[in-house]
Amino acid sequence: MSRFDEARRAALMHDMLAVLTGEPLDLLPFDAVWERLKLKRMVDRGVEEVPLSRIVGTVGRERDFNRVFLPRKEALRRRWNDMVRLLESQAGYPPVELYRVGDADFVVDGHHRVSVARSLGAPSIEARVKEFVTPVPLPANASIEDVLLREGLADFLDATGLVPESGDDYRVTTPKGYEQLLEHISVHRYYRGIELHRPVTWEEAVASWRDSVYKPMVERIQKSGILEDFPDRTVTDLYLYTMEHRHHLRQRYGRAADKPPRAVRHFALTEARKRRKKGGLLEWWRRRRERFF
Repeated sequence: MSRFDEARRAALMHDMLAVLTGEPLDLLPFDAVWERLKLKRMVDRGVEEVPLSRIVGTVGRERDFNRVFLPRKEALRRRWNDMVRLLESQAGYPPVELYRVGDADFVVDGHHRVSVARSLGAPSIEARVKEFVTPVPLPANASIEDVLLREGLADFLDATGLVPESGDDYRVTTPKGYEQLLEHISVHRYYRGIELHRPVTWEEAVASWRDSVYKPMVERIQKSGILEDFPDRTVTDLYLYTMEHRHHLRQRYGRAADKPPRAVRHFALTEARKRRKKGGLLEWWRRRRERFF
């Protein structure tokens, strides 16, 4: 069996396992990322040695290779084998060309070279890198669904002018989360205007919400340790959950019950109680199954 045939068989096995594990199957299409994240400013990073594990996208070749750059099509055989012979001849080949967005790299030129290098187990490849600078984090394991969520973050940052101070600042994992954040700012703007007895500009409302609402609540959440119970959620997710919980506390017990420290603590206790109840139900079912089966 030729190396190309081995690579195609490996591509098939990888894709079958990816379906079972839920890992991304396909390369990220750069055009979709560029459009949705509103990429504008580009910086030439020059030539560097790039880990192959971070090359997960393409400019226009997403149907030819899978997520780990193994070949999917028979039509790639001749060019792919040419790259193998060139590598074995020790003549070497020029650097591939990449676009970089966050922690993800996209091949502009050199798809076959990247594919051969991946199939032969090389750890890295020489590449000329041009990076699109963005405040929206994009991890190397991102799926197209992740890109859609990060489009919401890009829109939110564009609408507010906010700049994240850390990777999870303002990032949510639910599609409507950014609409909720904008609504929070709008409500804060309304009440701030009443408090000051004058109209409040959008920019002023954003800054006030960030400094007097969002940051204090986020600090409380981080200090509480509750994030450990939500490994798949961000601190901004927990901000939204806690603010909703705070609203319910105010409706039920009055304004004294909705102070941030008490709201975070009550939310943490409520969630812990739900988990214990769920855990008890699972334990009951486990014992019952062992008894009868």
